Amino acid sequence: MQNADSAEKGIRFGCGFVFGLLVGGISSLRWYYEAGNSTAVATIVIALVFGFAALRFGDVFWRWLAKWLAWFN
Repeated sequence: MQNADSAEKGIRFGCGFVFGLLVGGISSLRWYYEAGNSTAVATIVIALVFGFAALRFGDVFWRWLAKWLAWFN
C-alpha cells in the first residue's frame, strides 16, 4: 500500500469490515443449527479478515473479490 492517510485507512478497513459482516452473517446463518452460538464469533472473525485484507491490499483485494464473486454467476 502506498502512502495512505489515516482517513483512507479507516475507510478501507470500514468498508471491508462492513462487507465482511454481510458475508459473515449470511454464511453464519446458513450453518446456524450446526454451529450454535459460535455464529456471532464467526461473523466477527470474517469481518475482521475482510477489513484487514481491504486495508492491506486496497483495490487489489476488491478486484480479486469481484472476480471470485463473478464466478458464482
